[in-house]
Amino acid sequence: MLSAASGAPTSGTQPAEVEVVLHAYLTQRYPALARMSPETSLLGSGAIDSLGVLELMTFLGERFDIAIDDSDFDSEHLASLANLVRFIVERKGT
Repeated sequence: MLSAASGAPTSGTQPAEVEVVLHAYLTQRYPALARMSPETSLLGSGAIDSLGVLELMTFLGERFDIAIDDSDFDSEHLASLANLVRFIVERKGT
């Protein structure tokens, strides 16, 4: 297993692992989210625009080895860090 901070795949998709990876990505890519909590509104904060959503979904697909469909570009999935974690864990479980 490689470190989640390295950006390399880890062995599992436990919620805590997923949250660490996503938090690191989001706060590095979007400095305005540096003090975000799991419930911080990602889209409502204005930190992530439409291009950012595309970049984020591409990252999720590549980093967690999941297929991303058009229907996944849902405001519910993108509402917060907690929702993104839930989406990834559920997708990896199927």
